[in-house]
This record gives sequence, C-alpha cells and structure tokens, in this order.
Amino acid sequence: MNKYALISVSDKTGIENLAVELEKLGYTILSTSHTAEYLQKFCRKVMPVSDLTKFPEILEGRVKTLHPLIYAGILADRNNPAHEKTLAELKIDHIDVIAVNLYPFTEVRHKENANEQEIIENIDIGGPTLIRAGAKNYKSVAVLVDPEDYTLTLKLLKQNSILPESYSAYLAKKAFTKTSQYDLEIAAYFTEKDKELPLISELPVQLLVSENLNRKLRYGENPHQNACFYANGNPGWELLHGKELSFNNIMDIDSALRAIRLFSEPTAIIVKHCNPCGIGSGETLAEAYRKAYETDTEAPFGGIVIVNRSLNLETASLINNIFTEIIIAPAYEPGVPEFLKKKKNRRLIRYHLSLLQKPVNPIEIKTLTFGYLAQNWDLINEPTEDWKIVTNKKTSPKEFQSLLYAWKAVSVLKSNAIAIAKEDRVLGLGCGQTSRIDAVQLALWKAKKFGHDLKDSVCASDGFFPFRDCIETLAKHEIAAIIQPGGSKNDEDCIAACNELGIAMLFTGVRHFRH
Repeated sequence: MNKYALISVSDKTGIENLAVELEKLGYTILSTSHTAEYLQKFCRKVMPVSDLTKFPEILEGRVKTLHPLIYAGILADRNNPAHEKTLAELKIDHIDVIAVNLYPFTEVRHKENANEQEIIENIDIGGPTLIRAGAKNYKSVAVLVDPEDYTLTLKLLKQNSILPESYSAYLAKKAFTKTSQYDLEIAAYFTEKDKELPLISELPVQLLVSENLNRKLRYGENPHQNACFYANGNPGWELLHGKELSFNNIMDIDSALRAIRLFSEPTAIIVKHCNPCGIGSGETLAEAYRKAYETDTEAPFGGIVIVNRSLNLETASLINNIFTEIIIAPAYEPGVPEFLKKKKNRRLIRYHLSLLQKPVNPIEIKTLTFGYLAQNWDLINEPTEDWKIVTNKKTSPKEFQSLLYAWKAVSVLKSNAIAIAKEDRVLGLGCGQTSRIDAVQLALWKAKKFGHDLKDSVCASDGFFPFRDCIETLAKHEIAAIIQPGGSKNDEDCIAACNELGIAMLFTGVRHFRH
C-alpha cells in the first residue's frame, strides 16, 4: 500500500522543502493543479489528485479534492480492521500527511476595490474539508496548516513514522482553530451584507468576531498579563519610529483617534490614560498645541499628542519641550521625523484621516466576565438643528460655538464627565467621577489651578444634571452657558436655576456616556 502526502496551498512558504523531505521519507506527493505545477520543480514525482481519482478538476477549480478516494484515505481509522478491510477491497491508499492552507479570503475581502465575485471565489470549500478530515483523524494523520510547523514535523517523522499523539493533537487544535476563524471571517462578511436587506436587525443575532493576530505585545495593562493585538488588514495607523507599542499605548492611540475625528479645524489633543487632558484649536497647528498644553500643564508629561494636520517643525519643537511618549499625525513635514527621532524612547505614528469617520468593525464590543456586550458605535454626529435652548437667556453665536466645542470634548471623556471650554480650547476637564457635582467641581478646580479665566466660558455635561447644585456651582465661576442632554425629572428646577442666575442652557436630547 502506498502512503501519500497531500499538499495544496495558497501560501507556498517553505512548501518545497516539506515536499522534498517527505518524498525522501517514502511519501508520494499528491497535489492539486497550481501547487502541483510548483512542486514539480523540486520533487522527483508529483501526482495530481485527478490522476488518483480518475476524475478531472471541474468548475474552474471549484471541485478538485471532493472525492471518496481522497476522504476515505484520510478518514479511515488505522486501528479499525473493518476500515482497513474496506480500503483494501476498494484499493484505496492511506493519506497520512495533509499540508493545506486556504484561499486568502480575508486578504481579498479587505483589498481595496475587491468586487463581490472575487470575494466569493476566494471562499475555500475543499481546503477546510481536507483540514477538518485530517484533524478528526489526528491519531493517524498529520495535518499542517502553518508553515512554522513544517520543520518540527519533519524532524519527528524522521525519528518515527508515527507522530507523538500529543503533537498530533496540537496540530489538530491548530487546524480546527484555522477553519473556525476562516468561517467566522466569511460569516462577518455576510453579516455586513445583512444591512442591505430589509427587516434585518441592526445588531446580529449571533456575535461573530474573527480577527487575525497582528502582533504579540510585551504584556497587557500590567506586566503579569499576557497580551496580543488582533486586526484584519490595516488598523488605520502605523508605527514609523520607536520601540514596540504596549497594550496601554494602543488603547491610548485608539482613544486619541476617536477624539481627533470630531474636529475639522487645526487641532491638537493631548491624551493620558485614554482621556484627553488638553484640547485646543487654532489657525495654525502650533497655536492649537499651545492651547491644548495650557489646558493642564502638568498632565501632558509622558502623554500622547495627536494632531489633524501634517506636523510641522514649529509644532514639533513645542511638543519636544516636554517628554511626550507618542506623537500621532496624518503626515510629517520634511525634517520633522529626524528632529523627533533624537529622543530614542519616543514613538511616531502616522494615521489615515480618511479611515476615521467610520469604524472598520461594524459594532463595538465589550468583554464581560461571562459573555459580551455589543452596541452600535456612538459617532457623536447628531444634528445640531435638533438642539433646543430651554432658558430665557439665548446663546450668542460665539457662545454656541463654545458649546459645540465643549460638547465634542465632553463626549470623548469617561463618565461622569464635565468640560469647561471656550470656542477653541478646553479650560477644565472633570471625568470618571461617581457623581455629577464631583465632575463639575473637578473641572472647575482644574481650570482655576492652571490660571484660566472662566468668565464667558461654557460647560458641557455628558449626562443630565440631576440637581440644581451643579448650576449654582457653575454660576459662582461666571459660566455663561450650559449644554447637556436633558431628560432628568428635575429638568424644570435646573431650567429655573439658570433663569434665576442668568445662564443660557441648551438641551441636545442625546447623551454621550462612556463607561
């Protein structure tokens, strides 16, 4: 009885060495068309699958290996006499090694300008079936889906023609993981297409997550936690300079990107621990950075700066005055990277502005101890036409611009959150508090600590004011106007307080909590 190794791969990394060494061990190399043509350059003999099955590849390659002669040779239990008797009667040989990787569905799906037909044609059918068959019969069949396993597998086969069961089980685990992830990616593609159909819920009935390992990280939020970063295709940014990014770095980068997308004018945002600690805008990027830095001149040390214009040398020089761990920009003017690279521990990130308006992932997911929570993204894009001034005092155009700026700022802070701002800068931020009044007092304290004049500034609150104490506190600091969602049972009392104290208040009708 012959013994066969079936090789059919899209990724041909290391496959020629695997085939040559298997041939030396007495295996007949069995292969499909394109892989067979490639391996014929290296092996003494490569048998096309169609020669074994006596059935041609048909339907432009959609049917190649789906044949009883192939699957009986893989699935037969070598320790079951009845199985062996059936193989002998039908003159079917064993297939003891399978090296298969799959059509590059993920790569094609995320390729720019890929059309639907091209995507569909890259859904592999025979490949996953071969892998699953080999993995099911792992005690007798070595199933290889990762080129990294070729070398050790050959070494073990040279020592003994039968692989250790523990190693075969390891290969089977990788095989089933491969096919499950592949199917999840395909399901995710069709889930996205659901949105084009009527009467389909915006959130899926079944939660499907399929992301490829992008990089292993040194550790997680703390050194004792293992961590990796997963992403399909381009994550929207790239590291241009500096040591590898940590788990916390990537979290901060994502928070910075979520915030910068809200501002169209030249803007700089300084981020610490996933919260902005300074936001400023101006006619120039340098002016914007100065305003952001002046929000809080202590917190920016060791933080992250993101800008929404090509970073010039003037702004880079200002950023360079203190230790800034990560700088994120859509582009860098000539000479700026070289200037910034002088500090070796600094990272430089380039991001793609065009990718920020709509998240690549269709829904936002939070992991729980048991299960997951999923929701639509809060894109903070509600129309301002729906906002309502609810007080006797109306807002001036300048106050309205300040309220709009503050609303953008508060929406990217962790709740409970308050932002004190003017039309082009943030003056004080209070976030992550367990009561609304604490957030108000913290934002005011921060603003006063760094010498900001609060006269004619405005206040934004990510949630409603439950009591009038917040308004009375803001009035003592000459806050001119307030923007908040509204919706409290005490709204009327809060409106009355504003009317008594001469403060304008605007209800958005939309809340932007971030827990």
